[in-house]
Amino acid sequence: MKTSYRIQYGILKGALWILGRMPVDAASATGGAIFKTIGPHMGISKTARRNMAMCYPQWDAARIEATLRGMWDNLGRVVAEYPHMAAIAQSHRITFRNAERFEAVRDSHAPAIFIGGHMGNWELMPPALLLVLNLPMHSVYRAPNNPLVDKLLVRLRSAGGRLRSFGKNRKGLAQTLRALQDGESVGMLIDQKMNTGVEALFFGHPAMTSTAFVELARKLNCPVVPGRMIRTHGCNFEFDADIPLQIEGRDTMDVIADAHAVLERWIDEHPEQWLWLHRRWKRPN
Repeated sequence: MKTSYRIQYGILKGALWILGRMPVDAASATGGAIFKTIGPHMGISKTARRNMAMCYPQWDAARIEATLRGMWDNLGRVVAEYPHMAAIAQSHRITFRNAERFEAVRDSHAPAIFIGGHMGNWELMPPALLLVLNLPMHSVYRAPNNPLVDKLLVRLRSAGGRLRSFGKNRKGLAQTLRALQDGESVGMLIDQKMNTGVEALFFGHPAMTSTAFVELARKLNCPVVPGRMIRTHGCNFEFDADIPLQIEGRDTMDVIADAHAVLERWIDEHPEQWLWLHRRWKRPN
């Protein structure tokens, strides 16, 4: 085990311990303030600026910097809200929009694949569905390089062990398939680069994209429901479900195009709440 991994784990665990003992609003605000102060000066912010300039060429530097600060504020809040997820999920802080679409999945007693992106507080979606609507939704995720941090975050998002996390690898795909076959829903964030996927347009530029959600939905004949957890103000949210994607009888690339169109519309509405740090597109030559 790398020493750096142990140090990273110790710092994160200590920080989350402190944040967990603060009132939720104070913890969220503290995380946001720290990240938006430090984040814009970090090297990784160059990727975010480049992504914004490519997707929104009409933006000037001031708009890009304002969005960057907003993104770091949101990310800091997401991290700081980890110890409070269960309390947030089952409180007045989350308003459901188009709740009947979630309820239709629950009442069908059949599995669904929920898709979304790294927007608002994406980590709150599974516990909110479980604790408010009694709809379990396990998560497919890309594990961090640090295995100690990975175990910590998996435990925090598990809602006391009732929700599972499946890695974006062969083992995780088998676990995802098994969960769906057992009648349990899963959630996938589809806005990250997937080298083993297909090249599809995202904001008008080719990006490697996973086809797993389409293939699983077609194989098991289950609906694909786009969902997002948008931050309305502070530590308050709106949980929205879009119209399920049409899968049957359609080409995989057409379904992916529809999914990307939903993500683009959502990002247009709240660009400061999307995680621009991913290397989603190839770097220009």
